[in-house]
Amino acid sequence: MRIRAISIAIPRERRWGIYNPILVVSGTGGVASVPGDPFFSSRYSTGSIGLTQYLPTGGYFSASTQSGYTNAEVSNPDSSTSTWQSTAGLALSQPLLKNAGKQTMELNITLAANALEDSRERYRFTTTETVLAVITTYNHLYTLRQTLETKKGALKAAQDFLDELRKRPKPTALQKIELANTEYTIAQRLKDLVEAERSVRDQEASLRYLIGMAQKTQVIPVDPPAREEPQTTEEQAVKSALEYRSDLKQLRITLKSSQLQERVADHQTLPELTVSGSGGLTGTGTNFAESYRKVAQKPGTYWSAGMQLNVPLGNTAAYNDYLKNKIRTEQVQNQIDALVWKIRNDVEADMRALISARLQIQTTEKALQYAEQRHDEYRNQTRAGATTVQDFINAENDLIAARNAHQNSTEAFAYAVSKLWRDTGELLDHQGVRITSPEQYKSNK
Repeated sequence: MRIRAISIAIPRERRWGIYNPILVVSGTGGVASVPGDPFFSSRYSTGSIGLTQYLPTGGYFSASTQSGYTNAEVSNPDSSTSTWQSTAGLALSQPLLKNAGKQTMELNITLAANALEDSRERYRFTTTETVLAVITTYNHLYTLRQTLETKKGALKAAQDFLDELRKRPKPTALQKIELANTEYTIAQRLKDLVEAERSVRDQEASLRYLIGMAQKTQVIPVDPPAREEPQTTEEQAVKSALEYRSDLKQLRITLKSSQLQERVADHQTLPELTVSGSGGLTGTGTNFAESYRKVAQKPGTYWSAGMQLNVPLGNTAAYNDYLKNKIRTEQVQNQIDALVWKIRNDVEADMRALISARLQIQTTEKALQYAEQRHDEYRNQTRAGATTVQDFINAENDLIAARNAHQNSTEAFAYAVSKLWRDTGELLDHQGVRITSPEQYKSNK
C-alpha cells in the first residue's frame, strides 16, 4: 500500500512542463581577412536573447532581440568602418498537418493524467484487497477463539464428569468401561485443545502481519463477524460492480489512453506542412546605444513568411506505429469485454453464495438448539442409569460439532457479504475507508 501511495503522490505540475517558457541566449563572433594589396579584414560579433512559448496548437511563438557589429579594415586606416545593427521582433511557426493540434501537442500530458488516475485505481484496488484480508483474518481469529473456548469447556465438562463417576460407590465392570471411555475422551479433547491453541496463535500472527503490528502482542477480537444483510438485488449489484470496480476502471483508463495514441499515430502518418512568419524593427548606428535608439525612434522594418513541406516516401515507420496502437486498442477492448463477463459471473456467484450462507446459518442455529436439548437429555438419562456414558459422550461431541458449525457458518456469511461488496467495488465505502487525493492530503496537513 505504501508503494502504491508513493506512485500517486507524483506532482501533477510536472505534466505541464512543456508549456514552460524557454529563455534562449546566444552569441557569435569571428574574423575574416583577405590578403593582397590593399589588405582587407573584417571582424564581427553578434549577441541575442529571446523567449519562446510553445502553443497548444503545436506551434510556437517567440520574441527576441539581437545586436551586433561589423568592423571592416583595409590597408589604409582612413577607410575603416564600424557599424552596429540591432533588431527586435516576433516570430511564429505553426504545423498544419503532422504534429498539429492540441491532441498531439498534449499527448504526454494526457497520458500522464491517465497514468495518475490509473495509479489511484491501483491503490484503491490494493486497499480493497488489504481490507478484505484484514476482515477475513479478524473474523477467522474470532471464530478460532470461540472454538478454543468451546474445547476448553468440553474438556472441563469431561473432567467434571470423570470426577462424578469416580465418586460413585462400588464400581462395576460396566462402570470401569465408562471410566475408561471418559479418560480416553479427556485425552482426545486435550489433544484437540492443544491444536486449537496453536491455530489461534498462527492466526494472531497473520493478523499482526496484516495490520503492521511488529510486537508479538496477543490479539483478542471482541466484535463477532457481522451479520448485516446487503439490501441489494442481483441486478443492482452487477450495475454497481460495472461502475465502481477498480480493475475495470483501470482497463477503461488504459483503453482511453490507447485510443488517444491510435488517433495521434494516425495523424502522424500525414506529411509535415509548416508555415512560419517573422517581423520586427531594426536600427543601425555607430555604437550599441545608438543602434537601439534608432530602433526606438527611427526604426527600419523587416518581415518574412514561408512554408515548408516534408513528404516521407513510403512512411513505413509511422504507418507501422499506427497499426501497433490500433492492435493495442483492440486488445484492451477485448480485455474489458472479458472482465465485464467475469464480473457478472463473480457477482452472480456471490449472490448464490450469500443465499447459501444465510440458509446455513438458519440450519446450524436449529441444529445447535436440537444438539443442546439432546445433550441435556442424555446427561439426565446417564445420571439416572438409563443410558451409557459413551452415548452421553457422543451427544456432547455432537454438541461441540454443532457449535463449531454454527460459528463457521456465521464466519462464512460475513465473508460472503464482504466478498460481494469487494466484487461490487463498494467494500471501502461500507467499511468507512476514504482514500484522499494528494492535493486534499496536503491541504489537510
